[in-house]
Amino acid sequence: MRSAGLARDAVSIVAARTLSNSHPTLAGLLAPGTSVLDVGCGPGTLTAEIARRVHPAPAVGMDVDPLMVRAAEAAHPPSAAPNLVFYVADIRESAWEREFALAAATRVLQWLPDPDAAVVRMARAVVPGGLVVLRDYDHARAEWTDAPAEWTAFYAAFLAWRAAAALDNTIARRLPGLVDAASLVRVGVTPEITTVRAGDLDFFRVAGMWRMMIESRGPHLVHAGYLAESQRASALTAYTAWMQEPDAALTLHETSVVARRRR
Repeated sequence: MRSAGLARDAVSIVAARTLSNSHPTLAGLLAPGTSVLDVGCGPGTLTAEIARRVHPAPAVGMDVDPLMVRAAEAAHPPSAAPNLVFYVADIRESAWEREFALAAATRVLQWLPDPDAAVVRMARAVVPGGLVVLRDYDHARAEWTDAPAEWTAFYAAFLAWRAAAALDNTIARRLPGLVDAASLVRVGVTPEITTVRAGDLDFFRVAGMWRMMIESRGPHLVHAGYLAESQRASALTAYTAWMQEPDAALTLHETSVVARRRR
């Protein structure tokens, strides 16, 4: 469970996210009247933009974390967006059936040991002919230029911790198979490679997500014995300093998949 402070940090990190800089594939599929279920909505930044693009159709954001949902509701009150609603729920336990024109999961399946169950429920949630849109990371291919040893050690521990929890570090590669297994018809599979360098407008937003990872997930790694607290703290200090380096750069690999429910 995230603390309230970490929830606030998450809001600040994603405040600069837009569909254009974070999920252009999804952006191209939205139009007025397209009802949307946003799975794992977090603090609701992208969900709120979705609601503006699809108005007057409903945009529903769901997340398992009550702190995230409360943050989303505080940032985007009903009076400001009457077609937008947030609620606490797990997509794997949802009962939606033929309710939405589109269901999206953006960088969410990476946190589920059973992403196949989530995609099956998403497929049920859309109408016949409706779309399921997935986007996620291939953590095994992420690269940091001249990364400090403390960060490299943290990231290796992070991947090991995830693997031990049955979380797929290469989930991006599985997305096409997940939609196939859910009896969806593939519409498109798009590899997405993002490189940001010091001085780029998006650098601190993208790099900052990983600094937040040290703060939010780092204590879990320490508790599980993958790192000492001193190593976590050193990684945070070293990574923060690395972000100030003039030659700092990182490259992230993702895949976006669009699939359609059979009519």
